[in-house]
Amino acid sequence: MEKCFILFDSEYASWDGFLTAPKEEKKKAEVVQIAALKINAADLTVRDEFCQYIKPHFTPKLTDYFIKLTGITDDLLDKEGIDFLSAYKKFVEFCGTAPCYSHAWNPLDIIGDGSVFDDNLALWQASDLPRPRYKNIAPWFREQYAKRGINISRQASGEIATLLNCQDKLPQGLQPHNALYDVYSILAGLRFLDFKL
Repeated sequence: MEKCFILFDSEYASWDGFLTAPKEEKKKAEVVQIAALKINAADLTVRDEFCQYIKPHFTPKLTDYFIKLTGITDDLLDKEGIDFLSAYKKFVEFCGTAPCYSHAWNPLDIIGDGSVFDDNLALWQASDLPRPRYKNIAPWFREQYAKRGINISRQASGEIATLLNCQDKLPQGLQPHNALYDVYSILAGLRFLDFKL
């Protein structure tokens, strides 16, 4: 079978002031969406797609800040959301043994959104569940931007396609900070910058 890798992203129930909140408070942010693409390494085509909404358990109502940021609503989660552990197990099954890349701009973060999943597993007292091979792809993007003289101080995954002017490759009907939009934005950037696994 052709070699593949996973691109994934998550959205978690944040609040106004989240970015400057203490680290221990941030660890309580519950994952409400996981999206992933299984990518053929040779030509960067999509082999399979995963998208799962998750109903928060510990803080069941979303903040207005989060709804505005992501477009994800309580009604959507009531209709399509499942519990985190069930969603996480589906994600792990989707990933299999492939390396799993997400985008976290902090250069000290080597596993990207994998740390968010680890925090949520701890909330659920389920840290013994299997764990994919997480990697942060943002350092690769930093290198490519430096080679091309693109100077930015910070970037979210959903901004990649717009920065590189390849947003026409993204799915319609979604917005940045929807995890599915964001993984397609990462993929558009990898294609534009000629990523090789």
